[in-house]
Amino acid sequence: MMGDVLEYPLACGSHGPITYRSDGSYSYWGEAGTWRLEGDVLTETLTSIDAPNSDRSTGEIGKAVVSTVQWIDRARFLKRFADGTTNEFRLCPETH
Repeated sequence: MMGDVLEYPLACGSHGPITYRSDGSYSYWGEAGTWRLEGDVLTETLTSIDAPNSDRSTGEIGKAVVSTVQWIDRARFLKRFADGTTNEFRLCPETH
């Protein structure tokens, strides 16, 4: 995610990136969950948190968050949340 604090490509080496895996799982800042993309609708469901490293509560586990995505190009997309907030996301280069 691009933002005031996370700069590309430096953010790619931090704990800040959301990692979407091909098996339908994701991880982000002490959170883990599942994701599903159907058309332009992205549904993410939190499955676990590491409380000291997450801003979310255990009461949010199992709840789906639905947003829409708009592709800018093959490596960038906009993600619009239900509250109208929009953030840009960018594919991080692979590291080995």
